[in-house]
Amino acid sequence: MFFFSLIAIVYFAIRWIINHFIKNGVNKPYKKYTFISLIAAVLFLTVGTIASPTHRSSADQTSTSSRISSKHKKKNTSNESKRKASISKANSIKEKDSSESALSSSKEESASIAASKSESKENSESMASSESEASKKQSEAESSSIAKASSESSVASSSSAKKASETSTTDNASYTQNGGWTTAASGMVFVSDSNKYYTSVKNPGNYQYMTQSAADNSGAKPAPRGNQYARP
Repeated sequence: MFFFSLIAIVYFAIRWIINHFIKNGVNKPYKKYTFISLIAAVLFLTVGTIASPTHRSSADQTSTSSRISSKHKKKNTSNESKRKASISKANSIKEKDSSESALSSSKEESASIAASKSESKENSESMASSESEASKKQSEAESSSIAKASSESSVASSSSAKKASETSTTDNASYTQNGGWTTAASGMVFVSDSNKYYTSVKNPGNYQYMTQSAADNSGAKPAPRGNQYARP
């Protein structure tokens, strides 16, 4: 379109020049100048046609450059979008790993606390069991000691009863008094609190009066020597 406009401008310019010559009295044939103007127009058209591929080529290059630039922009935009998506995905994976790590750590701490509580419970049960066993043993020992003491007390009571019985049976064997001394009958003795027996004493109430055999059976021994209160 540009070249057609250019040819039209050249054509009308030549016609103006011809008209100018005619008005100024130049006697030239009109057809000759018209032919010249047509030749000039055709010449400009040929030059325009020859020059047109260059312009088209330049326009094509511009269009091609524009398309290439647009493609590069689209490619860069796509790459940027992919890069952002990759970064977002990496961050998401990192956050997920961090969350899983925190959850795993929390589970391990919970398991450790549970194990500690279980161990503490076992220790408490073990201590309670030990204390129970110790208490049971102590109770058994105390029961055994009480039973032993009761048995010994029973034996002592039996022995005392026996002694009392023997004493009561021998009370009928009367002793004699002479000059402040009390003399036991034949086969009888006075047994002191120190398990020594005598045949004559001054205070018979301070002694047990029994047969000599009963005194020997109770563990009493004959006094080796006398004193101012008793004589062997």
